[in-house]
Amino acid sequence: MDKIDFVVTWVNGADKKWQAKRAKFDNRSTSEAGMSSDKAYRDWGTFKYWFRGVEKFAPWVNKVYLVTDDQVPTWLNVDHEKLVVVDHTDIIAKEYLPVFNSNAIEMNLHRIKGLAENFVYFNDDMYLTAPVVPTDFFKNGVPVDMAVLSPIIPEENGTASFQVNNMEIINKYFTRDEIIQNGQILSLKYGKNLIRSLLQLPSKFICGYYEPHLPLKFKRSTLETVWGKEPQILTETTATRFREKTNVNLWLFRYWQLATGDFVPENTDKLGKLYSLSNDNSQIFSDLAAGKYKVMCINDGFEIAELEKQMALLQESFAKLFPKKSTFEK
Repeated sequence: MDKIDFVVTWVNGADKKWQAKRAKFDNRSTSEAGMSSDKAYRDWGTFKYWFRGVEKFAPWVNKVYLVTDDQVPTWLNVDHEKLVVVDHTDIIAKEYLPVFNSNAIEMNLHRIKGLAENFVYFNDDMYLTAPVVPTDFFKNGVPVDMAVLSPIIPEENGTASFQVNNMEIINKYFTRDEIIQNGQILSLKYGKNLIRSLLQLPSKFICGYYEPHLPLKFKRSTLETVWGKEPQILTETTATRFREKTNVNLWLFRYWQLATGDFVPENTDKLGKLYSLSNDNSQIFSDLAAGKYKVMCINDGFEIAELEKQMALLQESFAKLFPKKSTFEK
């Protein structure tokens, strides 16, 4: 079986040293800063449960690469045989650092020394909450994914501008028919998601793909290929310290795999679900306890009245699912 690595990015937004560094370079207006709000850097104190989930539910993983900006959780066992801590200085040129833009960081994941050809990329809010097997992510060395068409939805502080920029590149290299044929757009394996694509087929061009907001499966060589095709826009994204509407994002590499047909079609919605934290998170706590999904992406919310209370309740729910320390902890 081919080796599969996990890559996860993490930032401790409460770190005073990091806050001072960010403030030194942050001269944006309030409206500009909205794309990189404090919410994006907020730490809910649940990252150790990400590691407990990996150890309990994916013991087969080859290596875990933790990408950070001169930060390491105080509880982390950095000597763990499967763990490699990757600093931004290891993958991004010095002239572009420091950087506070997730798009810039993610453009350069292929530069991680020793990274396997097949890797799964997690945000730190994507938790394994039930057993997973390698074939949930790769089959015969090919990423498992779902090429479902969907319109791009513009919303304040959203990702629409990145998606448009991504698709501009995809449509530059692939015709509408190539995307439909290579991408197995009409696969019955997508279930009811097939309806999304059918509604988009009358369009004369492909405007976008459906985003499940779950861990992304990549071939390292895909990132290298796209860098070889579009070095200017990827370099420009790397050079932006904070998110800007001119950026592309990591989904570009996923779209490339879908457009070329370099994936195995499956209904990946069955793997997990996206949740957004709010003032009532009872459904999240219930699904966590039940192990309803293999992956739960628990996204931070914009307006949570009793933030500390909800943080405590979330930590309590995770502690019930993972009561024992993992070997990734001291």
